Amino acid sequence: MTQSIYYIDKSSNTFADNLATFGLAFVLDAITDGKATITLEDRGGAFVVVCESEITEKHIERCKFFAGAPFLITTKDGKRLVKGTLLTPKELPEPDGDTVVDYEMEKRDTNQFFEWLKTLSPEDKKAYMQGKELPDAMRPPSTPSPNWDIWRAINPAALQGYNALMAEWWHGNQQEEFAGILKILLQMTANTPNDMEGVEKAWGKLCKERGWKSKEATANQLLNPTQGKGVNSVKTEWSAPNNLRGFWMLEWLKMVGLFHGGITKMIRGTKDRKTYVLMPLRLQWKKHQEVMKGFKRAMASSSTAIKMDVLAALRYTEEFIKHYEGARSEGANLFGEAPSDLVSGMQMAFYKNLGQSPAVMNIATINLPRWVRPTSPESLAQMNEALEEHIKVASSFEESRGEQFELLSRYRDFLSGNDLEPFFEFTNAYSGFIISQRERGNRFVRQFTTTTLEVLFMNSDEKKFSEIVKNDGFKNIAYAIRHSTVVPQSRKKGKGGKPVVDVRYGLGQQLARKAAYPSEFLAEIGEFIHLYNAENAQLREKDRNPFRKNVTTADIDALTELVDQFGSKVICNMLVAYGYAREPFVGKDDETHEAEVDLPEAESDTDEGGEGEE
Repeated sequence: MTQSIYYIDKSSNTFADNLATFGLAFVLDAITDGKATITLEDRGGAFVVVCESEITEKHIERCKFFAGAPFLITTKDGKRLVKGTLLTPKELPEPDGDTVVDYEMEKRDTNQFFEWLKTLSPEDKKAYMQGKELPDAMRPPSTPSPNWDIWRAINPAALQGYNALMAEWWHGNQQEEFAGILKILLQMTANTPNDMEGVEKAWGKLCKERGWKSKEATANQLLNPTQGKGVNSVKTEWSAPNNLRGFWMLEWLKMVGLFHGGITKMIRGTKDRKTYVLMPLRLQWKKHQEVMKGFKRAMASSSTAIKMDVLAALRYTEEFIKHYEGARSEGANLFGEAPSDLVSGMQMAFYKNLGQSPAVMNIATINLPRWVRPTSPESLAQMNEALEEHIKVASSFEESRGEQFELLSRYRDFLSGNDLEPFFEFTNAYSGFIISQRERGNRFVRQFTTTTLEVLFMNSDEKKFSEIVKNDGFKNIAYAIRHSTVVPQSRKKGKGGKPVVDVRYGLGQQLARKAAYPSEFLAEIGEFIHLYNAENAQLREKDRNPFRKNVTTADIDALTELVDQFGSKVICNMLVAYGYAREPFVGKDDETHEAEVDLPEAESDTDEGGEGEE
């Protein structure tokens, strides 16, 4: 029984295995009273939870009962119920958030919060969402539970199965019974493959000794995205469309894990939802809890489907690197490691609301950005700024509009694949989007800054990009593109709103069309440089300053050498990205508007579905 390493088999290869791992880490932390260093690791065929100090018989015997997850009490026809169990609310403690939660109380507090939020001015609402202090008279009457989205997902479709799991664990609320339950759980995870047959027999024996009536657990789709109702027979014969069954203790670990390793969110404007679960590679438990707390707060608002995927990856990474300085002061130096070295990303499931219960329509993975790899406090600040800019750009898109939907899709492909090719597709399309939006009067469409792009490219796995962005010829030609497109367009002021120099609409698209052919690309860029320098000369002849520098022959020579060395496609894509980016210097002609804040929508007064059984 004495050991320090415990296992969760990857039996489903979905986030169900990840959830069980987070649940197991919670249990080991509780057994050691939070005094042991616990690490979650991915070792290929199984997840491993490593406890710095061995779990002993003494730990188990001394461990006091802990709930793991609370019972969810609901109300029907004025009567409070613990659906899925033989228990009554009177047999349980009063709602405290840890052992028992009253759904109607949580719903009331949430609705009161959103009613209060409606009374705030846009400025005060943004200040609140950004974590700024409001005057005492403006404080909210209540705040939603960080687990409110989980309660909504459970009630009603998964309610009976959920409470049934909690009721099985409740057998251990007497100290002499709890040690026996913990021993069976540790027996289940002591080796790989997990000894499921052995622990089911051990559980049956314990129930017989204690006179308990144990129920089979349902593998509901909230925790097991590939195991829902339907025909699951391995043979071509009729099978009743019932849920699959599983050992309750493993299902209980998954449920506990959802509170600690995942989030589930309604998609804005619908009753559909998405669930995200972390994919740990080498994750320290206590640090994870700190990061997860900030991540849940950052994801408090709902969003549209693709945007939610993007923001989940970026915001988790942003929260993670906030703890780098603190980790170093605690003797655990994370500098030099990317968050993606510790958590590869998130597994996601999309649930379509069908009225009484949801159905899984898609299972996918979103990776964390690999270019975020702080090596020092200075680079940490740069990474923070770059991530914030990526979040603001992604947040500005309206997914209901076709062009912006495509842009978000390309950006998500970039995150999911850790591949710069989709990012270049995004920046090529985004260059035209910036110009078209500003022509329509939206001067504040966001641009990336050149410094943010440098952070991305210089920390990419492709080492060649750092050499390109340091090249003066590349920088000067990107400058010329910028001062022929987005800069003069932003300076449409005065009489007739005409800039000093012509705006070269469609330049980015023209260059991108020639990207695959070196000679044609160089001819296209050569023609642009000729027109650019000629326009500068004409203005100077008229004693007018074009406010921009010429491209030199040295710049053209340098660009030609880069094309020979790295290929025309890479150079063209990077030129377009840099050319349509904003220089970091903030002058009077730069966009200076307040950052967007993703404000939450009011919660619906209705639940996801009607009263239903699993």
